[in-house]
Amino acid sequence: MNQSPQNPLFFKSPLVEESSGAIWLKRALILWAILWIAVSVKFVVQPENKSVYPCFADSSINWWADRNLYDNEVYKTGFRYSPTFALAFSPFAILPATLGGILWTALNISLLVLALRLLVKEIFPGNWSRFQEASFLILSLAGCTRAIWSAQSNSLVFALAVFAVVSLKKERLWIAAFLLAAAVHIKLWPAALALLLMARFPWQLSMRFTAASALLILPPFLTRPLPMVLEQYQNWYGLLTGPYRTLRQGGLRDAYTIAEQFGTYVDDRIYTLLQLGMAGLALLWCLRLAKISGSMQTYFTGVLTTWVCWQLLVGPGTERLTFLLAAPLASWALIVSFREHCHRILAVIAWLMLIPLGTGGVERLLLPIAAWSPAILPLGIIPLMVWQIVYIESRARSSEMHVCEPEGSLDGEKTYRAA
Repeated sequence: MNQSPQNPLFFKSPLVEESSGAIWLKRALILWAILWIAVSVKFVVQPENKSVYPCFADSSINWWADRNLYDNEVYKTGFRYSPTFALAFSPFAILPATLGGILWTALNISLLVLALRLLVKEIFPGNWSRFQEASFLILSLAGCTRAIWSAQSNSLVFALAVFAVVSLKKERLWIAAFLLAAAVHIKLWPAALALLLMARFPWQLSMRFTAASALLILPPFLTRPLPMVLEQYQNWYGLLTGPYRTLRQGGLRDAYTIAEQFGTYVDDRIYTLLQLGMAGLALLWCLRLAKISGSMQTYFTGVLTTWVCWQLLVGPGTERLTFLLAAPLASWALIVSFREHCHRILAVIAWLMLIPLGTGGVERLLLPIAAWSPAILPLGIIPLMVWQIVYIESRARSSEMHVCEPEGSLDGEKTYRAA
């Protein structure tokens, strides 16, 4: 058989490479579709098994019945989201549980996949081939499946955060503000991302985010009597600031878990100081990012990674399913470490600890031989954050020494204007 360079079977032509990448991208998207089908079947067979969907639906029903959303001893829903979220969930709650759960999962998966593709196209530095994008989607799927299977809202929160960052990059400031505010009205901890971004864009984002957050408080007042709505917000505040705030549940995984597993008691006040101290370090790193990142893509990637690492290590209410947030960023680090030959072992360790080794099944298997196995998940955040810092610092040094050409200069970026 002829093995000359003209024979496309024996060399990587751009056309063949592009075609192969497109095929793998379709396969990756099919895998995400299969996940949705599998979750849909679960909703048909066992709509309430290992799912938080009933919590969301019941609380929406309680809203329209003027019942206390946060009386978890009576209704046992475990609901701790905002009244705005309870109201917004009404279109799903009025449907039969099976259909509502299927549509809720479809929404979460669709928005998450769109967010992952936007990360590749708009946020992650460098040029990504279709094969690399497919690999990223598949690796992320491995870390997101458990949370999606449980119908959690974490995928929606992460998607809103990515959409907000993309909008900010494109100078769509009001859209970015409302997306961040919407994420905060689902779970409060995306406010940390908003604060990190406001440190870089104070004039562009601060007032808009405050206004958007205030406006999203108003819809519940349009649907129920004023005294009832005020009472719901008061009950929500009481839940977030009361004994529940420091209650340690079995599924929580954070720095406190690390201390527990290695026999160290941490006072709640000391832990609060640790959270604030780590928040300060995260802010300092993001301010440094603004100075050393060679492109807006590198800056936004660094901020997203820092926010996720802070939340999962010392943030409030971090449980196993919250670690969906880390899957895309750990997968990004893994791919880039091999593509750019940058500290592969560190990236591999982070991905393994955060995705396959950190699952509940593996954790239970390891318990007899490693009693500290619940600490694997939060410990996995440390190599991810270290890899990010080393990677961005090395890129900055390479740019200064002109070893590699920067992907985009902050000097050439347009000044943010009022929207």
